[in-house]
Amino acid sequence: MSDSLTLAGEFDAPTREQWLRAVHGVILKSSPDATPDEFRAAFEKQLVSRTDDGLRIQPLYTAADAPVSIALPGEAPFVRSAHADPRPWEIRQRVWSNVSDAVVELESGATGLLVEAGDDADVDDLDRVLAGVYVDLAAVSLATPGHDVGVATAGALLDLWDRRDTPRDDRRGSLGVDPLGAWLRTGGAVDLVSSWNGTAALVARARTAAPNARVVTIDGTVWHDAGATPVQELAWTIAAGAVAVRALVSDGLAIDAALRSLEFRWSATADQFTTIAKLRAARRLWARVAEVAGASPDAAAMFQHADGSRAMLTRYDTYVNTLRSTVACFAAGVGGADAVSVWPHDALTTPGGSRHGRRLARNTQSILQAESNMWRVIDPAGGSWFVESLTDDLATAAWAEVQAVEAKGGIVDAVVSGHVHEALGRALEARQQAVATRRRPLTGLSEFPNIAENAPDFVATPAVESGPLFEPLRLRRLAEDFEAQRRRADVHTSTTGRRPRVFLATLGTPADHTARLTFAKNLFEVAGIETVPGEVHEFGASGTAVVCLCSSDPIYKDRAADAVTALRAAGATRVYLAGRRLEVAGVDEEVGMGSDVLDVVTRALDHLEVAP
Repeated sequence: MSDSLTLAGEFDAPTREQWLRAVHGVILKSSPDATPDEFRAAFEKQLVSRTDDGLRIQPLYTAADAPVSIALPGEAPFVRSAHADPRPWEIRQRVWSNVSDAVVELESGATGLLVEAGDDADVDDLDRVLAGVYVDLAAVSLATPGHDVGVATAGALLDLWDRRDTPRDDRRGSLGVDPLGAWLRTGGAVDLVSSWNGTAALVARARTAAPNARVVTIDGTVWHDAGATPVQELAWTIAAGAVAVRALVSDGLAIDAALRSLEFRWSATADQFTTIAKLRAARRLWARVAEVAGASPDAAAMFQHADGSRAMLTRYDTYVNTLRSTVACFAAGVGGADAVSVWPHDALTTPGGSRHGRRLARNTQSILQAESNMWRVIDPAGGSWFVESLTDDLATAAWAEVQAVEAKGGIVDAVVSGHVHEALGRALEARQQAVATRRRPLTGLSEFPNIAENAPDFVATPAVESGPLFEPLRLRRLAEDFEAQRRRADVHTSTTGRRPRVFLATLGTPADHTARLTFAKNLFEVAGIETVPGEVHEFGASGTAVVCLCSSDPIYKDRAADAVTALRAAGATRVYLAGRRLEVAGVDEEVGMGSDVLDVVTRALDHLEVAP
C-alpha cells in the first residue's frame, strides 16, 4: 500500500463533554431531568474512588490531567528515572546464614545479596555467609527486619572487602546503617547523637575504602510496616532523609558526600499504580530537598531499593503471596527502582522461606527482566495520564506533610510530640475497618478461604516493650486479625477433632439460593468454620445449633418466617440470614455485602464456644 494507514482516522475524536453526556445517560437513566448538581453528586459517588490518603481517583484521565512539564530521564527532578539510559535493576536476594546459600542464589539469577545479619555480626560471620561469593562481582548489602545494622557490623563488611583484597571500585552495595530506624523500633532507646557520630565516621571511611557503596539506609518500610499510608511513608521517609543529611553535614561531611552516602528503601505492594507513582514521586521530592540544601544536580538523584511489603503477606494460602509479590515486583520495576527484593511466599511460616519459596521469589524478578525485558524501557509508565496525575498528587500531598513535620522541628520532634503516632492511629483504624468489611479483601483469607489446607505452625509475634519516649514502631500486617480468628478454629479442630460448624439452610430452587449460599459459605469459612448446606428439614442432623438461611428476597418474603420457626423448634440457638434490610421475625442477624465480616465471624466463633 502506498497510502499510510491511519487507525480510527474515519472517526471524529470524541470530546469530554460527549463522554459526560454518555455517562449521564447511564448513571442517571431513571432521572433524565436531573440537575447538574445531582449529576455531579452521582458521578462522585459511583465513579470516583479514593486512596487511603483521600486522593481522588477519576474514572477517566486525559492529557489535560497530566503535569505540564516533566524533565527527561536522568534530569532533575528525576521523576522519569534517575538514569539517562536503561539499565536492569539489581535482583537483591535475601540470604540467611542458617537457611540459604549465597552462591546458589547468585548462580540461579540474583545479581546482588541482602545479607540478614544480626547487629553483633563480625567480619568472620560475614565471611562464612559469603563463602564462595566473588564480592567484586556481586553487590552486597546488609539489613535485618526488626533489628538494625549497627556501625560495627557495617564496618565488618568493609573489613571483609579488605580481607579479600576487593578492588575499591568493585565494592558495591549498601552497609545498611539506619540510626533513625533503630530509634523508631526501640521507642527512642537509641542515642541518636552518638549513633550519627559513628555513622559519619563510617561514611568518611567508606569514601576512601568503598566509594561506590552506600552507607546509610533511609528506611521507609518502618513507617509502612507500622500502618502508614503511601503519602505518610513518602513524607516521613523524606523527612528522615533530611535528618540524616543534617546530622552528617554537622559532623563535617560535604553536602554532596552526605547525599551520595544514602540509599532509600521503599515498600512495594500489590497496589501497583500507587507503588509506581510513589517511587516516581519520591525521586521528585528528594530532588527538591537536595536543591534547597544546595547540592549539585548529580548528587540529588535518589538510589531506591524497593522491598516487597511484609504487611501484605498472609500465613494462610501462602501461594497467593506469590501473586501479591509478583505485582509488587512489576510495579517496582516500572517505577524505576535501582534494586528490588522479593520475599519468599512462605517466609512467615518457614524462617527465611523454603528453598522453593526463595526460588520463586528470585525467578519472579528474572522473568520480568530476562523474558519481559522490562528494564529496556525507561519509565514505562511515562505518558500514562493516570500515573502522571497520581505521581503529582502523591508528591503534592507528601510535600505538605513534610512541611508540617518540619514546622514541628523535624521528624524526631514529630514522633516524640505524638504527631506521627496520632496519624498512624487514624490510618490503622481506617485500614482495619476496610479489611474487616472486605472493602480491602485478602484473597485466600478474607475472600475465597481454603479451610481444607493444613494449618500453618503458629509463630508467636515477639512482644514489643514500650520505649522510653514512645511506643516502638512494629510490623502490623493486614491479615493479623483475620488470622487470629482462623487460628481459633484450627486449634479447636486439632483439640476436638471436629471443625466448628454452621448449617446453611436453603430455601427454593438452586436458582433462588445459590448466590447467597456461596456468599454465606465464603463468609463463615473466613474464620475456619465448616459450612454444611441442606434444606430446612435436614438441620436436626447437622451437628450444630447455628444456622444461616440462604435464598432470594421473594422466597424470604413468603417462607423465611416459617423456616425460622421450624429451625428454632429443631434446636437452633442462633439464626443468621444471608441478605440485608429484610427484618424477618426470629432472625438474630443479617449478613451481606458491607457487613463487618471480622466482627460477624468473631461473634460466631464465640457462640460456637470456640476458645479465644
